[in-house]
Formats: sequence, C-alpha cells, structure tokens
Amino acid sequence: MPFCFVPFMHSRIDTQAQNRPCCSWRWKPGQYDLQNWEGKDYQDIRKSLMDDNSEWREECGDCQNREESGAESLREAYNLIYDELGKPELNIINGTNFEMPISYDLGFNNLCNLSCRMCGPKFSLQIQKEAKKHPELWPHWPDVHKDYSSKYDLDIILNNVESVYEFKFLGGEPTLQPETQAILKRLVEVGHTDFIKIFITTNGTNANHYFFNLLTKFKKVDIQFSIDAYGPGHDYIRGPASNFKKIWENISKISELNWAGTPNFEINQTVQVFNIFDFWRLRQEVNNQFKSFKFRNFIVYTPEFHSPSYIQNKWKDKAKEIAINEGVFEDEKHIFNEIYKYDYKPDAMKALVANTHLMDPVRNQFLKDYYPLCYEMLEEIK
Repeated sequence: MPFCFVPFMHSRIDTQAQNRPCCSWRWKPGQYDLQNWEGKDYQDIRKSLMDDNSEWREECGDCQNREESGAESLREAYNLIYDELGKPELNIINGTNFEMPISYDLGFNNLCNLSCRMCGPKFSLQIQKEAKKHPELWPHWPDVHKDYSSKYDLDIILNNVESVYEFKFLGGEPTLQPETQAILKRLVEVGHTDFIKIFITTNGTNANHYFFNLLTKFKKVDIQFSIDAYGPGHDYIRGPASNFKKIWENISKISELNWAGTPNFEINQTVQVFNIFDFWRLRQEVNNQFKSFKFRNFIVYTPEFHSPSYIQNKWKDKAKEIAINEGVFEDEKHIFNEIYKYDYKPDAMKALVANTHLMDPVRNQFLKDYYPLCYEMLEEIK
C-alpha cells in the first residue's frame, strides 16, 4: 500500500454522524470504531498507511482501481496536500502536529431535491419518500425508515473553524443544507476566507443567491457539478425533478459570479449501465462550452446492478467501438481499462432489468426514450 496522507488529516462525517477516513473507504458497519480520532483503530490505519512497501488495504480498493486504470485517485490528491503543507511531521496517535482533523468531508443529512437511480435514501430525501411509497423499487436499501436528519454536533466544527485547512461539503445537496450555510457564515465572521479551501459538490439545480453570495467571499473555492449526461439522459438518471436545461444555465450563471478569487470548476460524471454507450458526449460539450472547467468521470459500483463493469463483453466491445468511431477513446481509455477487468454478472443485470421495469412507469420516464441502445441490451437479457 503506497503512503496515504488521508487518515492523518482528514475525516469524513456522514448522515449518521459516523466518521471514516474518506468517502472512498470501503468498510462494513461495525468493522471499526472510528469515532475517536485518537482511538486504536484509527492508529492502526495510520500505521498501515505510513509504509510505502505494504500491501493495498481492502478498504482502499477504489483508489487502487483508479490508479491501476490510469486515473487520479483520492490518495494521490491528498498526498499533494501533504506536499503543499510542507510535509508536516506525522504521528500515529493524532495524525499530525495539528492534533485534530484539518480537513472534513461533510454530508450532514439526506436533504436533496433529486432522486438519482444509483443513489439511495441515505443521501436523498426524495428517494426516501419514494422508497416508503414504493419499497419494491429500493429493495437494496432496507433502511428506508431510518432517520437521516443531522445528528452531528455542529458546534465542534463551528468552534474550531480557524484551524481547518479545507471543508468539503457533500450530499445530500449542500446548497440546500442549513449546516453548510452556518459553517460558511462562521468562516466569514472570523475572517477565515483567504486561505481556507472550500469544496462544494452540487447537482446544479439550486443557484440560491444567499448561499452563493457567501461562497463568493472565499478566495479558494472548488465547485464540482455532478452531471451524468448531456441532455435529457441526465434527467432520466437523476429523476423527474431534474431539468438539464435549467441546470446547464445555472452552471453558466454560477461560473460568471463576482468571485473574490479564481474558483475551480469541475464536472463530475458517473459512468453506469445507462450511459455507457454515449457517456463521452458530456466531456465533449464541457470542453466546447466551459473550456476552463476540469472534467472527471468514474464508474458506479454500488449498487452493482448499475455498474457497466458487469455487462457482457460484447456490449463492452460495442461501447468501445462507438468511442473509437467517435474519436474519443483515448480520452476515456481509463474507463474501458477498468470495465474490462470484470466479468459479466447475469444476476446483477437481471436485477437492473427488473428494477428498470418497475421504476420507469412510477416515474413516467422510460429507458427506450432516453437510451435506446441500453434498452436493446437489457431487452436481450430479459
């Protein structure tokens, strides 16, 4: 396992106020006790990730897959921060001389206005409502009645904002969450706006004036827009409340605000079964219309029936053939390298057929109208 700076400086806090080293960390509930920053399990993790010569940890599979397929991993991104901070002295007990997390991923609750098919009630209130009404659509999420409202003691962060290097505000939808606004407001009040880094992951549906008026006061801002396709296919994946045209207008409007610094804008795309035959079109349009934007895409693995890694090879070949003919294969080579590493999972694809058959009429959005080639593939499985 190559060295990773993440557990020495970073904490991911989810909708259940549970801590883990990062959003890519794969673990089973109860496997570790990571609530205590100085606890034994955290110390063991730090110890294992200090040594460049050890094996990859099972929990770090997402980063391992990305690096082996040629894409940048979260590990590599945080190791750049380690260099940026002057390589602070590391220790097993509390990470660094800062003695507390100086970087946070925050997903306070499931307040979100969309219902993405590859998501779940833990991250979207709209999905939770749908799952309660139509539990047959979400059998892979048994905890639909769980309370996903914020349980984290926000004062722990609000009283220590001046020592924080970066905040990453994740989903639900951060632009709708009062906790996100409270932290931004506190940072402005204490004058910690010039050096702190602010990351926002947003679905782009909300261009709320008050929220973005706060955000424009910070000099180091990264905004990551979660977009899965260019055009109506995005709305099929993201649910009936999604309006791609409006979202695209919001992205343009937000990028043109009067910012205190020079923000970084990025489009993040999930590659899944639905969009596997034309996912690259989004990158093309971003390059044409938002030339200064970064672009990153990655493969969906959970739930596994949404992952293109598990479709039949002949359909992977078809997607690759289209990408080559469109002249975009080299840009997307990392995606194809990764999906060819996995074998066909017929049970997973049959589950997708069943789920799509049930969900489409409930949402009045039908796969054949948005992704006809994917529809043809699933009909063959059916």
